[in-house]
Amino acid sequence: MSRRKEAETPRQPSQIAILRYLRIHGPAARIDIGTATGLSPATVTSLTADLMAQGLVQESQGTANGNATGNGGGNGGSTRGRPKVLLDLVPNAACVIGVKITINLIEIALGNFKGEIECSSEHSINTRDLDENGLVTTLIGLIEEFITRHKDFSARPPVGISLAVQGVCDSNSGEIIWSPALRHRNIALAKALGERFGGIVQMSNDANCIATAISQNTNLHRGGDFAVIMLGYGIGMGLVLNGSVYNGDFGTAAEFGHTKYQPDGPLCNCGRRGCLEAYIGDYAILRDARGLIDLPDTNSLHPSEEQMMDLVARARAGDQDLADLFRHAGKVLGYGIANLIALLGPKQIFITGSGARAYDMMEPELMRGLEQAQVPELRRGPEITHLAWDKDLALQGAIGQSLLRHDENMFQATTAN
Repeated sequence: MSRRKEAETPRQPSQIAILRYLRIHGPAARIDIGTATGLSPATVTSLTADLMAQGLVQESQGTANGNATGNGGGNGGSTRGRPKVLLDLVPNAACVIGVKITINLIEIALGNFKGEIECSSEHSINTRDLDENGLVTTLIGLIEEFITRHKDFSARPPVGISLAVQGVCDSNSGEIIWSPALRHRNIALAKALGERFGGIVQMSNDANCIATAISQNTNLHRGGDFAVIMLGYGIGMGLVLNGSVYNGDFGTAAEFGHTKYQPDGPLCNCGRRGCLEAYIGDYAILRDARGLIDLPDTNSLHPSEEQMMDLVARARAGDQDLADLFRHAGKVLGYGIANLIALLGPKQIFITGSGARAYDMMEPELMRGLEQAQVPELRRGPEITHLAWDKDLALQGAIGQSLLRHDENMFQATTAN
């Protein structure tokens, strides 16, 4: 590349690209960073020197480990001679706070600049008793206590807070439109938290956060557009198009669970009838199970994991009526996925969440429903991957989203100065 062309290379977008490459792939040699980002060796050397001067990147000697979660990519393997000098992010260059709000549970985590979770805490709280002021006050108190308790992990205040919320969120305004975790609707959180803690405060539903976490882990996806369908109390979806989570112009896109299966079907918790969620969500399956067997008189609108696992165990033990509920849920999900493929044609679809606990019973009917509903010419279709719910990725994704925004904001602030 000529000196003139190097001078014309936009520095801020290129530096952001380098940071994001290192966050996903872990320690990497300059030559591999250049190959991945399309930057010349001279440009990579110049830009990374700036990043090192800012305390964001550091050199280390060793073997490139690909992904921070163990991807094995990059230029690892045995080589002769001196080991390559690798570049890596400085973990304590910045920290962010991730918060996850679900029914009667608030979780908080601190993430370092590499996107790794340093520490976390869980708080059992009756969230449905909280109005807007109560939720804001509770969150501020929990976050303040968390920051004070974990000051050893970072000498600097958090540069951002990201909330993963069960339900429908407006990512533009930072407002919870509706959540099963809360009795009240249209709760504004981002502004109040921003005024108290500073930095950028953002909000997404938990499925979008999981999609972010997957997009930053090359062990899990192989590039291209993909969707994450999250089964649980309700049905959520995160959609990644052209490398970014798609929220739509109004901040509430990809509400897969509230697309329709039957216009006159059962009542969904959103107040409408026939949504996919009204057949597949935990509360829907428990509702239908009550019509088949005697169950303890508990809150059927907010089933516990113990209640749902009991139904799964009974179905696997031979209760065919209960097994049919899970099979039917699979069929409805197959019809929904057929619509998703027809509209967007993603390369890969992930199915995850606590509600995928019975995926082995759902999968055959899911595939049958997909075949029945799909246009034959579209049956080349995406790869459908069941992602076991042994590790909750929502908090990880919330931290990832906060760091993505911080990268942009950091260089915008530098340019403004």
